[in-house]
Amino acid sequence: MSEVLKAEWFDLAEDSKAEMWSWLHTEYLPAVQAAQGVAWVGHYDIVEQPDRPYIEGAPRKKSTTDPSVPTGWQNVILTAAASPEVFFGPNNPVDALIEEHSDKLGTRENFRDAVFIEEQVINAPEQRTLPYGMGPPPAMQLGNYNTDTPEDEIELARWYRSERFPRVSVSRGMIRGRKMLSIAGWPKHGVLWEFTDLPEGEFTFEPRFVEADRGEEWTGRHVLEYVTHSHQGPHCGRRVWPVV
Repeated sequence: MSEVLKAEWFDLAEDSKAEMWSWLHTEYLPAVQAAQGVAWVGHYDIVEQPDRPYIEGAPRKKSTTDPSVPTGWQNVILTAAASPEVFFGPNNPVDALIEEHSDKLGTRENFRDAVFIEEQVINAPEQRTLPYGMGPPPAMQLGNYNTDTPEDEIELARWYRSERFPRVSVSRGMIRGRKMLSIAGWPKHGVLWEFTDLPEGEFTFEPRFVEADRGEEWTGRHVLEYVTHSHQGPHCGRRVWPVV
């Protein structure tokens, strides 16, 4: 059975970050983890993206400038569940926890969330280190974006199957990849690339996908030409809870 993933993006004031992390890690997130239907929860500290292309020669990514889309990016919490009912069902336990702790959660700045279902899951070389459904990966990259036009989505779907999915299956240090579609939230599309680690100084896993070239010879446009990411996306980071 596939997992439903809720992603939450937010920033924290520097003078309250330590206190908020402590509360999240010792009280709130364990309570979410224990809620009926929740499979696992992971909190990630996101690495800032430099203002340049990921790969030399690639186009610059486009980011939304829509003022209605909150810009939070420094923290990402992922919650996996067995069904959308866990997040949207009447009297669901996650909403009850959010309401109970609304004052504390209200200190999160630039908060945004989305809920995704899986379009496809691709196993990778390190899948044995974290079998599907067994918890959040030690490091990850979460892309969330929209295409410029509906027609672009046809090319996007073909690009994933012609180039990206084959590379995911052999990328160094990768556990699995998930291509996702949203039930709710700003992005229609999402990807979760799960990895065993993110070394200091690295801010993206794109070089590993380049390294995993299998001679696909994609002849279409570069995907960055027709997708628009959220602020500072894709979001690449290390898990800070549960402690790695």
